[in-house]
This record gives sequence, C-alpha cells and structure tokens, in this order.
Amino acid sequence: MKRLALSLILLAALCAPTGASAHAVSTSFVTVRAGDDAAPVAVRWDIALQDLVWTVFIDTDVDGVATWGEIQAAEPAISSAVLGQISLERGGAACELRIHDLALAKRLEQNFLSIALDANCARPGTLHVGGPLFMSGDASQRVLVSASRGDVAFQGVITPDSGGWTEPAETSAWRSFVRFVGEGIWHVWVGYDHIAFVLLLLLPAVLRPVDGRWREATGLRPVTRDIVTIITAFTISHSITLALAVTGTVKLPGKPIEIAIAASIAAAALLNLFPRYARWRLALAFGFGFVHGFGFANALAEIDAAGVKLLPLLAGFNIGVEIAQLSIVAAVLPLIYAARGTRWYAAGAMPLGSAALGAAGVVWLVQRL
Repeated sequence: MKRLALSLILLAALCAPTGASAHAVSTSFVTVRAGDDAAPVAVRWDIALQDLVWTVFIDTDVDGVATWGEIQAAEPAISSAVLGQISLERGGAACELRIHDLALAKRLEQNFLSIALDANCARPGTLHVGGPLFMSGDASQRVLVSASRGDVAFQGVITPDSGGWTEPAETSAWRSFVRFVGEGIWHVWVGYDHIAFVLLLLLPAVLRPVDGRWREATGLRPVTRDIVTIITAFTISHSITLALAVTGTVKLPGKPIEIAIAASIAAAALLNLFPRYARWRLALAFGFGFVHGFGFANALAEIDAAGVKLLPLLAGFNIGVEIAQLSIVAAVLPLIYAARGTRWYAAGAMPLGSAALGAAGVVWLVQRL
C-alpha cells in the first residue's frame, strides 16, 4: 500500500499541469473598433507567444524564450501567418486587412504579441470576425471578441465550432448574462486547481470520523447535508470576493492569489488525511473560498466587459461557476457514495486520492513562487 501511495503521489506530481495560472488555456483576444461606414476599421489581435511559436519559427536560438529581437526578425513570417488566420467582413463583403504594428503585451500574466491591423471595407453593414484564428479544434481554445461601433459595445466568444462572431443587431442584458454563464462554466472546467479543490472537499463527504479513522456515513441525508453545507460556504465566500474585485472595491495582484490557491489544495489534502480534524473542513472551504473568488476575478478581468452592465456579468458568471461545480458533484457523488462502505475507499482511494491531489498542489505552489 505504501508503494502504491508513493507511486500515485509521484504520478500526480509529474502529470500536474505547469504554468503560473490554471486558467490560461489557449485564449486570444480580438478588439474591433468601427466608426462611420466610410472609415477604416481598427483591429487588434493579442495572441499568446507560447501559442504563436507553434506556427511561426520565432525562437531562433532555441532557448525557450522569444525575444523582441527575434520577433522583429520573424515579422514577415508572423504577418503572413496572421493574415492567413483572421478575416473580417462588413456588410457580407470581405475587408482588406493590413498589419501596421507589432507590440508586446501582458495578459493573464503571460507574454502576448499584440498585432494592430487596419481593415478597409468596401461596404457598410454588420461586422463579422472569422477565420481559423490559430484554433486547431481543441475545445479549450477560444477567442474573446470585443467590438464597438461608435458608443455601442459588443462582446462575444469564438470557439473552434462556432463559425466566427457576427455583430448583433443590438446590445442585450440577457445576451450578456448568457455569455457570462458560459464564461463561468468554462473557467471552472479549465481551472484544474479549482476542480482539485472541489474534489478534495467532496472525497471525505461520504465518510465520518470514528475513533481517529474514517468510517462510512450512514444514509444519503447526512451526506447530502454535509456536501450542501460545504459547497454553500465555499460559494458564498468566493461570490463575495468576486463581487468586491469586479466592482473595484478590492484589488489584489494575480501571483499571490495563484500561490494561495495552490496552498489551499495542499491544505485541503492534508486535512483529509487526519480524520480527527474533519470538523475544520467547513472553515477551510469558507476561508479559502475568498481566495478562489479573487482567482475568478483575476480571470474575469482579462475578459473585455466594456459596455456590459454589472448585474448580468456577476449573476451570469456566478451561476456559470455553480453549474460547473454542481456538474462535478453530480458526476462524483454517486461513485463515492456507492463505494463509501468498502474498505478500499475509506482506507485507500480517499486518502490516496487526496495525497495525489495534494502533491499536485505542492507542485503548483513551487511553480508559482
């Protein structure tokens, strides 16, 4: 059993995703600014350098870092690749795109290449952004679109199967709400550290501490009550800090938050290994929920929400987060409830799974320091 435990912990450490943030997954940003129908349309496309180097050979000295000098040297290749990946239409007719500037930008605590383009459009009418957009078909890839026509702002998301983004006829609070429900779901599903924390809250929910050991919980009602209490406490606290951060009441830098989130995973895993301290699970969920809320807020800050009213943004995002969390509970709870009475769960799967997730948390903690 000890060898198995060590193997699982080492496997989790080796397989733990790397990077400063658990939410930076192949996202690029397109900004479109349109004035009157006779004027050129201004377009800016921010692409993560780590994504761009898979298509364009930039890192000529192969040291793992794309310098500004290397970017300038590769400008013709970058321009050719970019112009082959993005298209803009207005009034159903293709616009002629021309790159006029490259610059480095910082988003999601990563290096991005900001590409400024001018679009000459022959016809007036509705805007449409399309093209491959460097998306290979992976469902985790997406492009966030922020567009404006005069004083009216629009937002949208392009995914590999969406076929691009088309300017809507008018702004809509309902459309904004639906969009941010999707954003909330997406940020949980790609946030592996958030998923790990929720799993660590769930794993001991079907057990009870008896004489310093984990024993099966009797009946579905106490298990449900435990899960509802824990998840509700976690939800309340992360909703509070999300609202405070989005409204600008409290602002914290991203790196300390990402470090604290990794620490929360290690702490939750450690708590699961000591049944006598099970009563601290509620306090842990509530306390670290504040930290995870700031993590959501930092991710949300990278979404251009200009022109979006606060209520549909916050309500939609929070509901999306809860939908994603409940989907995790719905998938995991039947399995662990059915297994709770077996010796291999209380003495094996629960502590070993917790230890493996905790090891991953320690790896993320070290990477983010």
